[in-house]
Amino acid sequence: MSDKVSIITPTRNRRAFLHHALRSACAQTWKNTEIVVVDEASTDGTANMVATDFPDARFVRNDTPRGPGGARNVGVAASTGDWILFLDDDDLIHSEHVEALLTASLAAPPNSIVSGRWRRFTTIGNEIRLGPIMCARPNATPMESLAEMLEPRGEGTICTHSAIWPRKIFDTVQWDEQLFTNGDVDFFGSAVLSGMNIVGRPVGMAYYRGHHGQRVAGSATLRGLTSTSRYRLKWSQLLRSRPDHEVCAEAMRNGFMTLMIGLSGVPEAAELMPFLQDAYRLWGGQGYYMSNPPRHPLKRLVAEAALKLGGPAALHWLLKQVSRPSRIRQSQLADYQSPASEADQIDVSAIRAVE
Repeated sequence: MSDKVSIITPTRNRRAFLHHALRSACAQTWKNTEIVVVDEASTDGTANMVATDFPDARFVRNDTPRGPGGARNVGVAASTGDWILFLDDDDLIHSEHVEALLTASLAAPPNSIVSGRWRRFTTIGNEIRLGPIMCARPNATPMESLAEMLEPRGEGTICTHSAIWPRKIFDTVQWDEQLFTNGDVDFFGSAVLSGMNIVGRPVGMAYYRGHHGQRVAGSATLRGLTSTSRYRLKWSQLLRSRPDHEVCAEAMRNGFMTLMIGLSGVPEAAELMPFLQDAYRLWGGQGYYMSNPPRHPLKRLVAEAALKLGGPAALHWLLKQVSRPSRIRQSQLADYQSPASEADQIDVSAIRAVE
């Protein structure tokens, strides 16, 4: 085994972000790597940019977009590495990230998937602001890992490019090409059900970019919500037959409640609602509540009153009003802080080095 690492990056019409992501991939201290770019029918000159600036990268083009899961499956099929790391086109990795993950993976117990450190970042003017450092638990059970991934509240401790995958996993697990959102947690969860265990190690550093453009994993559009519904209904069926499924019960209830509120009063989603309601009750759900209430006390009080007096439809309307793009940006800024520590400065320097 050569321990060659394939870095797979799907992309569609984000040439500038992609350039930064590929620069971070090329800067890795682990030199036995290959870069595979899967272009989802871009029309912004992506192919020419990759050919000119990254001639050693393997470039695969889908003339018809297959979506995030399909693009990643294509990338795996085109790759030759012993290990796979998925890097989204708007994200970055520290120059030592691959080497650190690989070293930790080789030392980990059998059937382990190592997930390292990661943090969010965004650019405000000329300043790079950072979110907290995240890392998966070192000794979580498989079902505890699944429960965390299924929980819609708060921040998870793994992300797509924080983990490295042995090639053998793709003999049994692939990305679900029907999912527009939640494909990453679906893939992680499928790996766990196949017998792998996700273990956290405080190594490496992956950077998850916050920006105005669309993030597939966080889409609040109707398409995103219906995809999330399909994902959660799928996992409701997968987990119910397991004797330890109660570990995931609270996360499943919270997820179905979030979806029922998000889709309440949306005509295009009417056919989904009975399935979501039945699944919610199957996991012990009773009544309506906010699984992820606003942080501000007054906003939380108003939201609770709307839910109590008008039900999910009233709360859905209220949340829609306060979630306009101009306001989303301000609320998101609370998750980022100006660099304060030496570790923060190191990460800022690593980000600036490839942008």
